[in-house]
Amino acid sequence: MHNLIRFTTTLGIFATLFMAIPGFTQSQSTPLAIPRTSPNKSFKVTRTSGNCPQSIGIWTSTRQYEGGAEISAIANTLAIASPARLVGSNRKFAEFSAPLKSNFASCVGKTTSPDVTLDFYSFRLQNGSVNFRVQLPKDTPGVPSAIMIKNVISGQPAVRWAVAD
Repeated sequence: MHNLIRFTTTLGIFATLFMAIPGFTQSQSTPLAIPRTSPNKSFKVTRTSGNCPQSIGIWTSTRQYEGGAEISAIANTLAIASPARLVGSNRKFAEFSAPLKSNFASCVGKTTSPDVTLDFYSFRLQNGSVNFRVQLPKDTPGVPSAIMIKNVISGQPAVRWAVAD
């Protein structure tokens, strides 16, 4: 009986994702690009030691569509570091790393999310680098999510992910 419940739950998640995939792919109508405006969100850096930036900016945007939404995030790491590179990813997380500029190379710190809607994003500064991580929550039968695009654009980490509702 337990296996049947587990199988049914798993099948439900896959069915929801299967139905949501066309929406995910159709929703990628605009390519990721660095906005010409200042970042619309800011993460305060909690310093443990060294010389750290006060905050790190991030551009976020959300596009709602029937059955879900796509969320884009581009971290403004060039303000404090050299160009980033993707160091690890799967459908639930993406992590980028970039060498810190010399004036912040001694920084050891991390960011705290300014609000609950940004809990998916975090920055860690240590060992002369800044790491930007996007970590999506585990899927539930009614709310699957997946990272659709993970890339470096003009030297900055960029992620687009989708969630079905």
